[in-house]
Amino acid sequence: MEENKTDNKKKYRIVNIIFWVVLAIVAIYAVVALTATDDGTTTIFGKTAFTVQTNSMAPAFEKGDLIYVDTDFNTDDIVVGDVITFQAFIDVTGDGEAEWVYNSHRVIGIEEDVNGYLHFVTKGDNNATQDDSTVHESQVIGIWTGKVARNLGGIIDGIVGFLKSGTGFFIFIVVPCFAFLVYEVVRFVNVMTEYKTQQALADRVKISEEALAAARAQLEAEAKLEKEKKESKEEKE
Repeated sequence: MEENKTDNKKKYRIVNIIFWVVLAIVAIYAVVALTATDDGTTTIFGKTAFTVQTNSMAPAFEKGDLIYVDTDFNTDDIVVGDVITFQAFIDVTGDGEAEWVYNSHRVIGIEEDVNGYLHFVTKGDNNATQDDSTVHESQVIGIWTGKVARNLGGIIDGIVGFLKSGTGFFIFIVVPCFAFLVYEVVRFVNVMTEYKTQQALADRVKISEEALAAARAQLEAEAKLEKEKKESKEEKE
């Protein structure tokens, strides 16, 4: 009996561990899916980070690095020497087709147009020439904080890409949810089985108690009747 209790406790502990592991996997997937986007932007504990796509800013940061950007800024506070992250229409892959991407280059000059808008002249530290066009203040996303996590961006992009794929969704969402459903069904069946077993046992105990009570009452009645007969006989004598 004690061995069965010990085995049940071990099984319960293992099932609990599996449950929390599944819950952690689903939570990680949810966090990554909600905080990461397809454009290389990641939000980590409220801080915006970008995955570097080229080596144009080497050695400050290189392709695959993760840089942290302050998105709460005022364009009037940007000065020459700052590294800004901005939207740019450029050919990143070199296939001749330009696309809108986030780019991070150093400000080497600031101009103001007749309407009072700022235009930033930018250049990659590793580039021989400045960027072809200036950056309008409305295109600026943030200012680099100076913090960089080496090679972390590529790893995060790989993880995010896998998690957002059909295979990742199946492994990290469908399988855990199905396993959890099976676990709940099994647990429900076990609870109902235990309940019915206890109920049946209680019914048997009740029937036994009623039978004993009936037998006791019959014995008492027979004893009383025997006593009355004896007393009647004595009175006659």
